[in-house]
This record gives sequence, C-alpha cells and structure tokens, in this order.
Amino acid sequence: MSRENPFTRREYMQAATATAGLAAITGCLGGGGGGGESSWRTQELAAVPAEEYDALYEPSDEDETGETINHLTWTGYDASNVQDPFRDQFDCDTQLDLFTSNPQAFNRLQSGEWEQFHQATFDMAWLPDLAEAELIRPLNYEEWEPYTFDKYIDMFTKDEGYAYAFLDEDDYSFDIDGTMYGVPQRFGWASFVVNKDTVNQADYSSYDAAWMEDYDVGVYDLMFWAIQIIMLREGIDPYKEHTDEEVEQVRQATFDLFDNAKTLLPDFASMNQAMKSGEIDIGFISGSWINGTLRRGGDLQFEAHVPEEGGVIWVETTCMMKGDQPTVSDNYLAYMQQGETAKNLMWPTSGGTNAVPHQTAIDELNDEQREVLRIDEIPDIVDNSVFYTGVPDLEKFEPIWREAKSRI
Repeated sequence: MSRENPFTRREYMQAATATAGLAAITGCLGGGGGGGESSWRTQELAAVPAEEYDALYEPSDEDETGETINHLTWTGYDASNVQDPFRDQFDCDTQLDLFTSNPQAFNRLQSGEWEQFHQATFDMAWLPDLAEAELIRPLNYEEWEPYTFDKYIDMFTKDEGYAYAFLDEDDYSFDIDGTMYGVPQRFGWASFVVNKDTVNQADYSSYDAAWMEDYDVGVYDLMFWAIQIIMLREGIDPYKEHTDEEVEQVRQATFDLFDNAKTLLPDFASMNQAMKSGEIDIGFISGSWINGTLRRGGDLQFEAHVPEEGGVIWVETTCMMKGDQPTVSDNYLAYMQQGETAKNLMWPTSGGTNAVPHQTAIDELNDEQREVLRIDEIPDIVDNSVFYTGVPDLEKFEPIWREAKSRI
C-alpha cells in the first residue's frame, strides 16, 4: 500500500544536503562532482556541493566532453570574451537564452521550460519565487564561499549584511542565516539619466527635474522600474502593500510626469539615441545598464544619476536549476566567478556595461573603465539607494501606467 511522501520540502532539502555530503566523503561524487544515480546532478532538489577550492577551475577526469550548458540570462553574458575561454578549456558548448523581463522569464520556467536550462540568472528579488516554486536548487555556502563571497567587495559579504542570496526556507524570506540559493554576478541601479551639459546640477539633485517644464523629458516605457522610482520620489516604500491613498498619489505623480514628457520611448536604444541627438535632456527611467553604453562611447556627460530620493539596486544572481545537470555545470558556475571572467563581463565584447561585485575584477580596471562604470561613486550610490526586493502589489499600478501613456 502506497502513501503520500511524509517529508516536507524543508526536510527533503536537509536530507538531500546530508546525502550529498556523505557521497562526497565516500568519493561517490568523483573528481568532477558528477557520478552515479545518488549524485546531486540527478536529484531535482539536491543541494549543490563544491570541490576543494580551485579544483573546479580545471577539467577533471570525471568531466565529460562535448556537453552543452544552457543558461537563461541577460545580454552581456553571451559575449565572446565571457564564454569562449570556458568553451575552449572544458571542450564543451554554452547556449545562452537572453531575456529582458524577470516576470516573463519566471513564467517560462514555471510553465515547464525549466527542463531546458541548467542555470538561470535573475534579479535577486526573484530568488524567493524561484525557490518556492521548486525551480532551483540550494547551494552549499561553506563549500562555495571560496569561489564566491570570499571574492567580493565588502558590501556583498555576510559581514556587511548582504542577505539577498540566502533564504529562510520556512517562508522564503531573505535571511542572512538562511540557505544559499544564488550567486551574485552583476549589479547596478535604476534611477534617471541626465545630460549634465544641459540640466542644471541643482535641478537634477532631485527627480523633480523630470517634472520640470524647463527640460525635454523622454519616458522609457518600462513601468516595472519607473513605478518604483516614482514611489521613491513620492516618499513611498515600494516594497510593501500600498494603501488606496498611496496608489492615488502615485497615479497623480505618474500623470504629471507624462503630461510634462516630450516623448515616449519604446526601448533603451531609442532613449540612448534621443539623449545623444539632443532630443531630450532627461531620460526617465534609466540606469547603469542602459546609459553605460553611451559612456563607454566617450559621452561621459550622460549620467544615470541617483538624486537625493535614492535609486534602486538590482543584483543579477545566478541559480542552479533543478533536474539533471552536465558534469561541467559546477565548473561553469565557478568559472563565471573568476576575476578575469567577471572583468570581461563588466566590459563585454557585446552587450551592456555594468559593475560586478568581484574585488579582483574591479582592481584590474583601468582609469577609463573606472570612470565609465563610476566605480568610485558606487559606495555612495548604494548607501543612498534601496535594494530591490519585489513590489508585492505591482498589479495595482499597471492600469495607471497604461492610462498615463495615452496622455503623450
């Protein structure tokens, strides 16, 4: 007579972690961490171990050749200087599927596409959703720490309180003492972009500049980030349930912004072009991932400025998907954390230009790269910003944005 599985998910995780640890002790995982049916690679929710420090940087006898790692992620990760060294060293292929929307990517995985991917990189606020939906595996923090957090600048360490890779599995809230579910890989901020040659410094000290008739303003049709910035301008916490009064306050501020705007821009390429041509003085919203392209081209007068109301910090965080994994999957995760790889991801041959949390990579930047990326300003930007942890009632604001667009 059969019966339902008596284990809770938390108990299963603990059992899986213990099983993986025992397998490692007895040598069942082999030199490359792969191996038999008890391996984490064939257990959908088993915790991912890591080999002794540095071992994952080189192929082992256990690693197979000719494998393919499928990675769901953002532009820039697919650059040749990021991917080719790993492909050559491990005699394998990497296929990167790029997305531009966290919600859409999450829905793809939840609908069954998780089977097509081995790793996925989301903004960190989506880790609780991914874990609760049982789409991703936990990672063994103690074993992965030398490959990951030991390499980071101070603000991304546990000692400094960085909790956005760790979850309490009782309620899937961020908890610095919780289980590790992701690896920070690239970060930046959302705010607005100003042409410092045409916008008065005293004006762009506040988001109010985008509501001023003195300047030509372009609104990027990206409600998700823009609503959060409007809330910050209005003194409203974006990451809680909002009262009817707060929703109405955001509605009026959004309508006023659109009434003042000169143009609605469909994508960041259009916004960058409008900035560069002089069509607009201010782009709302923008961020380091958008206007880094302009700055890398030498146009340093364009700045994704974080004014007194603050910006929103996002951290792209890589997760291991459940289900079967190639034997070199853990090698790939470790490779993406190496200093040279992280530096190439900051300055890719294609894709966006963004900062990474890796100290060695940052130390190797030249003066031009530091200025383009605004490396020396980042501590102040982070101190004056909030970390994106998810808007719980975002659906309340979608009709506001749709109606506001009709006003331009």
